[in-house]
Amino acid sequence: MKRILLVLLKAGVSIGLMAIFFVEIDWPDVRAAVEVADVRLLWGAAGLFLASNLLGAVQWDLLLRAQGIVLPHLHVQGLYVVGVFFNNFLISNIGGDAVRVYDLRRMTGEGSPAFAATFVDRFVGLFTMTAFSLVAYLASPWRWGFGLLIPIVGLCAVLAGVLAVGFSRRLSGLLEHVGRRLLPLPLGDRIGKVRGSFILYRSRMGTLAAVLCLSVLVQVLRVAVYYSVSEAMRLGVSFRHFLVFIPMIAVVAAVPISFGGIGVRENFGALLFQRVGVGLAPALALMFLGYLAGIVASLVGGVVFVARRVKKTEE
Repeated sequence: MKRILLVLLKAGVSIGLMAIFFVEIDWPDVRAAVEVADVRLLWGAAGLFLASNLLGAVQWDLLLRAQGIVLPHLHVQGLYVVGVFFNNFLISNIGGDAVRVYDLRRMTGEGSPAFAATFVDRFVGLFTMTAFSLVAYLASPWRWGFGLLIPIVGLCAVLAGVLAVGFSRRLSGLLEHVGRRLLPLPLGDRIGKVRGSFILYRSRMGTLAAVLCLSVLVQVLRVAVYYSVSEAMRLGVSFRHFLVFIPMIAVVAAVPISFGGIGVRENFGALLFQRVGVGLAPALALMFLGYLAGIVASLVGGVVFVARRVKKTEE
C-alpha cells in the first residue's frame, strides 16, 4: 500500500507540474514556435542523442569490465539502450539504471559489481555535467548572477562528498561498520560487497580516465541535442548558455518526484531560458522538443526490449 501511495504521489506531482503550463501557457504561441522549426535539425537532435547512447554504452562497458563482468559489446549496447528507454517512463530519469542492474544481475549473478559500475557510470555523468555548468558560469559570472552559483556549488559539494565516501577506504569502511551494526545481517553483508566493488576502481585509474574522456563526449552530445532544437527554432541562444542550463535541468529532473522528470524538466527549463530572453512559450517548446528527440532516439531500446521478450517467449 505504501508503494502504491508513493507511485500515485509522484504521478500527481507530474500531472500537477504539467497543469501549470496547461493553465498559464498560450498554446497557439507554443504551436507557432514548433511549426517554424527546421525538421532536419530536429532529426539531427535525435541523432545526437542516439550517438550519445552508443558512446555511453562504451563507457558503461569499460566500468563493467573493470568489475570482471565481460559481455559481448553488442549485448552491452542492448542493455544500455533498454535502460535509456525506461528512463523516460520510470520514476525520475534514473529508473532505467535499476533496469540495467536488474538485467545484469539476472544474467551474470553479479549484483554488487553491476550496481557499482552503473552507479559510477551515472556519477561520472553528473560530475561532467556539473563541471560544464561551473566552468561556463565562471567564464562570465556577471551574466548569470550570484543566485545561479549557489545550486552549482552545492551540487559540487554533494558530488565531492559522494566521491570521498565511495573511494576512501577509511570513510567507506566507517559506513560499512555503521551499516553492519544497525542493519540486518544480509543488508550489512550487501553493503560490504558494494563497498568492495567501489574500492576496486581505486586501482583502475586508467579505466576511470578513459571513462571520464568518454563522459565529456557523451554529455557534450546531450547538451548539443537541445542546442540543435534551439537552432531549429531559430531562438539564437548561445551554446554556452546550454552548457550552464542543461546540466542543471538534468540534475533537477533526476530528483525522484515525478515520472521521467516530466513537469520538472519543463518548468525549470522554461525558468532558466527566460533569463536569457527566451519567451515562456518558445522555452516550453524547446524543452518539449528536446525531450521528444530523446524519446525518438530511445525507441531503439524499446525495440530491443520487445525483441528480447519475444525471443525469450519462443525459447
